[in-house]
Amino acid sequence: MNLPSLFKKEVLWSRHRILVLLLLLVLLPSFFAYTTVAFQTVVPEDAPIAIVPENENVSQNGMDIITGGASLFADPEVYENRSQAMTALRRESVYAVLEVPPGILDESTENATFSLYVDGSIVPFGEPSKAIRGIMAFYLNENLPADVSVERVVMGADYTLSEYLIPVFLMGMLLLFAFTYVPYNLARESDVLERLLVEASLEEVIVTKIGYFTALMCLPILSFAATAWYLDYGVTLLSPSVVGVFLLTFVYLTAISMSIMILTDFSTVGRFVNVAALFAVLTFSSLVYPVGFFSPLRQEIARLMPLHYSMIMARSLSMKDVSVTLFTDWLLVLVGFTAATAVLLKLSIIRYERTR
Repeated sequence: MNLPSLFKKEVLWSRHRILVLLLLLVLLPSFFAYTTVAFQTVVPEDAPIAIVPENENVSQNGMDIITGGASLFADPEVYENRSQAMTALRRESVYAVLEVPPGILDESTENATFSLYVDGSIVPFGEPSKAIRGIMAFYLNENLPADVSVERVVMGADYTLSEYLIPVFLMGMLLLFAFTYVPYNLARESDVLERLLVEASLEEVIVTKIGYFTALMCLPILSFAATAWYLDYGVTLLSPSVVGVFLLTFVYLTAISMSIMILTDFSTVGRFVNVAALFAVLTFSSLVYPVGFFSPLRQEIARLMPLHYSMIMARSLSMKDVSVTLFTDWLLVLVGFTAATAVLLKLSIIRYERTR
């Protein structure tokens, strides 16, 4: 066979796999190019922080001045009281709380101490919060009559980066399994699927797989928990609430990846689409760095993704002294989203059964 014939054979092969090649050579490169919008302005300029009065004696003018100053290096939001601000801090809606003392505009006030509260479990924000404290102290001394000091207060335990990454890597493990191994398993069994459907429905096969794979996910949770215990990390992974959040997250991720495989008839295209979905959620869900480390656009995208809230809940419940009731609204939304993915999976099964 001469070279032109060999070249013609490759062209014919490509024609039969045009969708896969388009995905690999056009859509995926476009996706990766588009993800560059995620890296615009970073903190401290866009980090959300709370501004709260120490008591009712703090004037509105004083709050306005502090808020205006904070906007130079952060995204400030005024809260009515300390309780609301601390709740926002625990839920990672903000990454610091600046408490404003009274009398800061009074010429007779000689000394004023501001308190900057940060959460010790948000490890990546530790060093930036020190920079914010220094910038704020300089700004306040330049613009207020009093001698100002800013005290940085760490709420809760002060964790190391290694401890912080334990729940993050565990979530990444579940994500990787849901979007790579589960599609591989379905594609591998597609050849024998017709024989399976003689004795059971596709819905029964899929439900069994989801149940089995979800049970399997207890193994990496136990493995991470054992490693954290051996290394004497202050991370609790085996509480019912933490395990529940991880498994619920795995269920909706698996439902999505299975729906993609069924809608693409268990083809190679479906596996590539799942890989693209994996990169998308890894890029935009802010699993490692808090969402406040990125541009406003990136923050808005992350807050539209359920995995973002799954990660905050899993990390908070395993590292902070908080109750799951702090996240009741988020948990209900995740349960609803999981139900929606189950409906999508059911519809994809119906379509497959009608077209096969």
